[in-house]
Amino acid sequence: MNSLARSLCEYLCSRNNDIAGYWGMGMLCAASRRDHRPRMSFRIVPGQLIRIYSCELSESKIVTDKLVKFDLDAIEGRLSFFLDGRFPNGAEKYTCGIAISIAQGGRIGMSMCYVACWPHDPIRERQRVVAV
Repeated sequence: MNSLARSLCEYLCSRNNDIAGYWGMGMLCAASRRDHRPRMSFRIVPGQLIRIYSCELSESKIVTDKLVKFDLDAIEGRLSFFLDGRFPNGAEKYTCGIAISIAQGGRIGMSMCYVACWPHDPIRERQRVVAV
């Protein structure tokens, strides 16, 4: 259970998840800052897209489809954003703490990880291009 939770944490930290073609953590960091909401809770349902704070992680169903075979009871997560200085280019630097817990038949697995991020800014970022 712990390794599944760790894998989900690492997926959310990675640049391989995106929302509308931009890095997912940056988009969620911007929403957190805009709405003065430093913490966001979410649930992951095996076989369905991951939605966090009304934002859909593109192609996340590929990841959650792999969870169906484990017959999990619950997957819950929490993101926590806090201001952590500035990057050398002047952009605000945030740290996002990601916590995931997974339950299956009375067993519980947990993992936490942290990633440095910045609030999404379309002026500084390009949309991810995916081959069709």
